[in-house]
Amino acid sequence: MRSSLRLFARQSFLRSAAFSAVLVVFLLFQSGVSLAQQASAGINGTVTDPSGAVIEGVEVSLTNTATGITRTATSNSTGNYVFVDVLPGAYTMKVVKQGFETVAQPQFTLYVNQTATFDFHLPVGSTQQSVTVEAAAVAIQASTAELGTVINEQAVNELPLNGRNFTQLLTLTPGASPVSVAQNSGGGGGFAGNAIGSFSFPALNGQRNRSNMFLLDGINDLGSFIGNYNFEPIVDTVQEFKVQSHNDEAAFGQAVGGIVNLITKSGTNQFHGSLWEFLRNEKLDARNFFLAQRNPLRQNQFGAAAGGPVWIPKVYNGRNRTFFYGGH
Repeated sequence: MRSSLRLFARQSFLRSAAFSAVLVVFLLFQSGVSLAQQASAGINGTVTDPSGAVIEGVEVSLTNTATGITRTATSNSTGNYVFVDVLPGAYTMKVVKQGFETVAQPQFTLYVNQTATFDFHLPVGSTQQSVTVEAAAVAIQASTAELGTVINEQAVNELPLNGRNFTQLLTLTPGASPVSVAQNSGGGGGFAGNAIGSFSFPALNGQRNRSNMFLLDGINDLGSFIGNYNFEPIVDTVQEFKVQSHNDEAAFGQAVGGIVNLITKSGTNQFHGSLWEFLRNEKLDARNFFLAQRNPLRQNQFGAAAGGPVWIPKVYNGRNRTFFYGGH
């Protein structure tokens, strides 16, 4: 009898522990979503029929191709629909209304703080019939008036960076003017930090280089009073960032220069990860003709990153629901 009670108590404890772990992960991910609203994107548009009249009650589905998560919206009496707080990434869309053919929008990419507009024209027919519109990049952002440039994941990962500090990429944006950063505390986070390698805190759009704002996943990442970031993310965890200015949105303030809006990567339905070492050594360099030997140089940067769905065997499967990503 005691053995049975002890076994039952142990099983109950394991179930409670597993449930608590899932609950903690869920709360962490929920809080991450609520804090990252300034780092999200948006979609809007109008749905019309062949005569150009607006259609009310159209169901518009938005699906993230990496996570499988689908959101829906319904057009209102003026034919307009809207999606807010959309995480940047690759998406597809589908538009369905009884009495009209189904229209599909092929895969497209949303970038940080982008507001994309997709207008749909539904042909008369059956919902079993479908029409796929031509895939096209959103070149003009007509819904908001701010100006900005996105440095995407490919540029962040592949462009050579001395010391792998993302601020070196800020000078790729229009309106950026490199200035002396001798007073920016060695380029590191906080007041006394020191960055490895090169860094840059340019003046943006004619303002002082201490007039910029840094946001990390929608959270204020501005240093105390030296005008740089407080926390430097690992380059391999950066998905993209946008340098924007001339904002008319109430969500952004505290800066007369540029706003560096950076977002980190998130997990997907596939487990993926990487290990790396970035090496610099004078043995790999040519000797200066006028020097008897090479100047010593030793630099090793190690790290790892991984992400995927939250999965606890026989307890919880987070595919299409809950994800994680981390790096060090």
